[in-house]
Amino acid sequence: MRLKEPKDLFLFELSAIYTGEKAIAEMLKDVAGDVDNDNLAKMLKAHQRETKDQAKMLESCFQHLGESPMDVPCGVIDALRAEYREFVSQKPSPQVLTMFALGGALKVEHFEIATYRGLVDKAMMMGDTELAQNLKTILNQEEETAGKLERFANELDHKVLVPA
Repeated sequence: MRLKEPKDLFLFELSAIYTGEKAIAEMLKDVAGDVDNDNLAKMLKAHQRETKDQAKMLESCFQHLGESPMDVPCGVIDALRAEYREFVSQKPSPQVLTMFALGGALKVEHFEIATYRGLVDKAMMMGDTELAQNLKTILNQEEETAGKLERFANELDHKVLVPA
């Protein structure tokens, strides 16, 4: 597809986050199995299910537009996955791996939030309120997940980093 019109940019970005959501779902499964904190593992598994549902919601967005997803990589998620793999290869302690995984999950959420905010704005400006609402639903889920992860990270960091 040639990228000439603003709608082409929208489809490119929508395709990239669709690719990203599918990769995130795979990554969440792996990371949940790696961490040594049961509460975090449960949060990651729950978010994995939500992420799979979000990918399905994106498929319905493409159907609504009468388009198919473009074959577009999601470079940010690819880079975060590579960073995680490199970190794991260094054989960190379980506690340090858990802290790193939590920080990585927050990076993913903030990337998703920025992406969905841009897509919601573009959909609204294109006059497609139904599409904007569907994307806003995903955005709200991402913001809620980020809040949960931030609170959890604060508690964990306080236990680990603050001297007694």
